[in-house]
Amino acid sequence: DEAKMAARAALCFLVLYVCGADARGADASKPHPHQGILQKYERQPPKKYGISVDGIPVERLRSGKPVLKVLSLKSGFKRAVSIQDVPAPPDVVWGRIMDLDNYPKMVEGCTKCAVYRKKRSLSGKQQVWAKYRICAGPFSMEYFIEHTYEPSKNCMTFHLDYSRRSDIDDSVGYWYVEPGAGRASSRVYYSCECKLRGWVPSPVYNVLTKEALSKATTWVAKESVKEWRNQQQNDGLLQFVTGVRDAMEQLKLPPLPQPPHFVSRFVGERRAAAVRFVSNRRIGRKLAAAPSAPL
Repeated sequence: DEAKMAARAALCFLVLYVCGADARGADASKPHPHQGILQKYERQPPKKYGISVDGIPVERLRSGKPVLKVLSLKSGFKRAVSIQDVPAPPDVVWGRIMDLDNYPKMVEGCTKCAVYRKKRSLSGKQQVWAKYRICAGPFSMEYFIEHTYEPSKNCMTFHLDYSRRSDIDDSVGYWYVEPGAGRASSRVYYSCECKLRGWVPSPVYNVLTKEALSKATTWVAKESVKEWRNQQQNDGLLQFVTGVRDAMEQLKLPPLPQPPHFVSRFVGERRAAAVRFVSNRRIGRKLAAAPSAPL
């Protein structure tokens, strides 16, 4: 059917494109050919970009799978959007999103994410630069991304590091995490645009976009829930140990009786004698080990 044909066409195009990307090669020692074609995101709520959950059933948002959309922009580019509810607090979700070094363990298709620069401001804003490698079978693509995370705005934006040459022509994106309905719940928004080098057929681009979008966002819920459960287990153990300690402190045990005076005196004398014995033994060993004076 048409879906399978489009998927096969997308796969063929991806293989050909990636082969070309490998031939060009990303290069950290050379600048990117331009300083940005796509409009960069600002760190502001998703409604500013026309992204909302209007018309999306709550059950679908909480299904464990992200709601995926591909929007056409006036500029002619495509915007990929993902929205999902995650049963974990926002700080836990952000902990996973910003754990870039562990992306190869969490994100399917990502075989490398190496941070090469970090910067933090007094306001709490964090900037992180990282090199990515994504793979499709035996082929791979590499690119350099600059991330800017502002906790006070619940938002992180990213775009290419244009001081280094990437295999892709341009990429901009956006994460936004807000508290969900419950204490341990978050609503996670993801949006991005990506421009490959050269012309890409529209059906192929749509398939590639949806496939990449799914892989880029599905992992967030899984890893956030796993981390939240680990934290709850650790908190439970800490609460148990604290409870036992508090209970022991609250127990009013009778004081132990003082031993007779002659017993305390005898124990004190024996302790002093033991200390003198050990001290004399150490002095004797030092004298025996000292070199003899020359004749």
